[in-house]
Amino acid sequence: MSEIPVTVIAAIKVKAGSEERALALLSSIVPPTREEPGCLADDLHQSVHDPSECMFYERWTSDAALTAHSTSTAPHRLALREQLGSLVAGAPSVTRWRSV
Repeated sequence: MSEIPVTVIAAIKVKAGSEERALALLSSIVPPTREEPGCLADDLHQSVHDPSECMFYERWTSDAALTAHSTSTAPHRLALREQLGSLVAGAPSVTRWRSV
């Protein structure tokens, strides 16, 4: 695992009519995620053109920190996994980036 910071872009498409509920759920995980070890940034965005499109911009100190976050069984992560499935239209698109 690298100790080079990692940027993650996670795009989520929400089912029509579920935007408000999904945004509330997604917003609720931002503060506890920011407190996780290795989290440099965790910001939720909503498209200005399509309110059913949401995106997380995340920065992590390392691959190890990101892996710990991704596999976490913290209450906020479990709640997201349990409740978000019925609100989204397909799997999220998650890409990893490095500064050059």
